[in-house]
Amino acid sequence: MAKVWRFLSVSIVVAVCLGLLLVPAMSPSAVSGGGVTCGIELHPSKATVGFGENFTVDMWVDNPAHEEINGYAANVSFTAGLINVTGITMNTGVFDVAMPPTWDNTTGSLVVCASMILAPNTTASSIHTCTIDMRSNSNDIGGIAAINFTLALGRTAVYEYGTAANLLNPALVVNGTVRVGEPTPRVSVSPTSLTFTTVEGENPADKTLEVCNSGTGTLNWSLIDNAAWLSGTPTSGSLGEDECEDVTVSVDVTGMEAGDYSATITFTGAPEVEVAVNLHIESTAPVEPVEPVEPANLSVSSVSISPQQVKPNQQVTISINVANTGGETGSYNAILYINSVVEDSQSVSVAPGMTKNVIFTVSKSQAGVYDVSLAGQNGQFEVVSTGWFGGGLGTGGIVAIVVVVIALIVALVFMLRRTRRAV
Repeated sequence: MAKVWRFLSVSIVVAVCLGLLLVPAMSPSAVSGGGVTCGIELHPSKATVGFGENFTVDMWVDNPAHEEINGYAANVSFTAGLINVTGITMNTGVFDVAMPPTWDNTTGSLVVCASMILAPNTTASSIHTCTIDMRSNSNDIGGIAAINFTLALGRTAVYEYGTAANLLNPALVVNGTVRVGEPTPRVSVSPTSLTFTTVEGENPADKTLEVCNSGTGTLNWSLIDNAAWLSGTPTSGSLGEDECEDVTVSVDVTGMEAGDYSATITFTGAPEVEVAVNLHIESTAPVEPVEPVEPANLSVSSVSISPQQVKPNQQVTISINVANTGGETGSYNAILYINSVVEDSQSVSVAPGMTKNVIFTVSKSQAGVYDVSLAGQNGQFEVVSTGWFGGGLGTGGIVAIVVVVIALIVALVFMLRRTRRAV
């Protein structure tokens, strides 16, 4: 009869194990048979492991007050990437292993099934139902690795001897956690910069920084500033994992002149964090209005030509005055044209309220009348030939000679007429 019950027990556990492998996961739910329910526990050998360190996880079944337990089936999930399963050992006291344990480190899952006899009011902790051999990652990736049972129908169960009743009570389930890597506190501060704006003699409103421990373990931090006008309260503190506190930042501008200032607040921790602080102080002195500056306003006088009649190769002075009645210095480019051909040019700079005389000197070897154009002003000068007298008579001289000659002819004719009358 005992062999029959044993056969039935193994069959039940095998069926349950197949269900663990084939039935998809369902949402957690409690499934229990009649009477007092049982529990199942995971116990890591270490609470904290270093990188690449081996450790074990013992799993056993509790039977607080029930008839004999027939066996168990467990589906366990673990944090892939932080820990890996290297093997599973079924320990003494388990009289039959229904199926070989299986695991997958990529997905972070394992399945263990076994048949066993556990009397009421006893625990499997003394016989270690099974031992899971594990190793932490060696990539210096720290964190808290969870090792949890999947509490869903057909996934994790403790079965009553001789029946298929699931005696597992989720309230009695004990999961495990392992910290991978040593605790590493890390200070983080928000925001990473502050800007204050005020006027001379008036302190700006306070601002707030949030200091947090974004790592693991306990963070002991302190505050250091590098400016006499800057302060933070409190100046130190202690934070647990994921804890934060506010720091009030104040600025005192007493005795400071208008201008821009900068400073740094440093929070010590792991690692240090710097917060840039900028201060702008505006002057309270009245600002005098700035008179608008008028642009340069240049004007030119009539062209001056001296002398206006010269001998060949004699110099003629041609000039104009450039006046600036504007508010800024101006430049003027004067171009001299002789008979519509560019003769010369000059560029002058004239300060506000000033006048500059632009002078050109020219000479011509050929006799004639020369047209002058300068700054839009027109004039002319004449070059006369030297003639009989070794000097230039000009038009006026020639006219005078003609008049004298005519007068002499008239006088001669008059004298001839008087002579004839006398005869």
